[in-house]
Amino acid sequence: METSLGDKILSDNKAFTTGCINNTCKNFNKITHTEIIAHKEEYYKYIIPKKIEETIENKMFSLLKNPSNVKEYKEPEEYDAQLYELASNIKESNFDSILLKIFKKYKYCIFNSYLSNESSYMFDILTNEYAKFIKTHLKYEISKKDFEEDEYDIYDFMSNDE
Repeated sequence: METSLGDKILSDNKAFTTGCINNTCKNFNKITHTEIIAHKEEYYKYIIPKKIEETIENKMFSLLKNPSNVKEYKEPEEYDAQLYELASNIKESNFDSILLKIFKKYKYCIFNSYLSNESSYMFDILTNEYAKFIKTHLKYEISKKDFEEDEYDIYDFMSNDE
């Protein structure tokens, strides 16, 4: 598609029109490059937590090893390497934001595990994987102060499991 578009632009136009199109494309590239730089931090604050979440969920399914899975999953160690790579992309400037998003997901998993009692195996795996990521890769120690007063029961539930 791009090559046929390029052929159309270059072959069906006069030199002046082609020059104008070329200058317009250069300006769009400059604008795009400037926008990427300006929004890079926002991109990392959104994309990295999303990729961490997807990787942890894929690792959970890989640990479950359900033969009827439609999707083929890698070995858990490969997901650990992916998580290490993602953690290495976290900069100091976006650390707090990413920690907050990961911690929110962690609390969500604890809460669901807490509510579902016996059928919580998947949430237990997710909770453990998020806790491991927070402790190992983000080098953050989870404590009771990280929970709201109305979440203390959930924290107690989580700390009894460990």
